Amino acid sequence: MEAHIVRRSSTSNSRLVFAQTAVLHKEYFNYILNMFLPFCADNYTPQSGINRDKRTNKSYSSISFTTMQLPCFNEYREMFYALNVKKVPENIYELLTPRGLAHWIMDDGSRHGSGLHLNVYAFSNADVDKLMFTLQDKFGFRCSIHYNKSKKPRIYIFKESMDSLILKTKPFFVKEMLYKLGL
Repeated sequence: MEAHIVRRSSTSNSRLVFAQTAVLHKEYFNYILNMFLPFCADNYTPQSGINRDKRTNKSYSSISFTTMQLPCFNEYREMFYALNVKKVPENIYELLTPRGLAHWIMDDGSRHGSGLHLNVYAFSNADVDKLMFTLQDKFGFRCSIHYNKSKKPRIYIFKESMDSLILKTKPFFVKEMLYKLGL
């Protein structure tokens, strides 16, 4: 799953683009679409298609939606991007809530052994540290940074923090995504 905020020029408004290749997670896609439907054109229909992964040369079904370009998205674009590069805002401690953490896991989380990985590939090392320290300080999770085979960072939440993580985030999970919590 991927979400990003696009701004075509410095004088235009921003829009949200949400896409996922896991069409089998249609319930989650529809949940997100329904949240943002008021920001889409009337009678909006999501786009579906086939995408080819350039790295593996495999084809995947995908589904996506795009909101209208609206001023309300400019604030988030400025908060989470610098020169078209994703960044973690300085006030992430205040911004990250259990609901936000649940969405982060549903989007970019994966069960790993008895713990959980959160993919943070798009962020700088300083931003990854900021995220990890927020998870530790705000939520009390035991975390570390792991690297995948491509040497890209992931935040690992240890087994001993999983009960607390589940307690805080499960109420905000879409049923079909509970497998990411091992449920």
